[in-house]
Amino acid sequence: MPHNMTVTIDDRLWREMKRHNDVRWSAVMRDAVKKRVDALETLERFSANSTLSEEEMTTIAVGLGKQITGRK
Repeated sequence: MPHNMTVTIDDRLWREMKRHNDVRWSAVMRDAVKKRVDALETLERFSANSTLSEEEMTTIAVGLGKQITGRK
């Protein structure tokens, strides 16, 4: 069963999104959420049997997040 979600977008970003009205923004957001949930589930599986410290896990999580989002 699908669920709806409300997202607040600032004015500048909204104007940019409106310039690209051919993009299905709900699909973009759904894909981004799916990627993040998948990454969190992977991290949970990885950490369940790990002997790494919390600091080491945090470093790995930040690295994964950067890979997923394409940030540097």
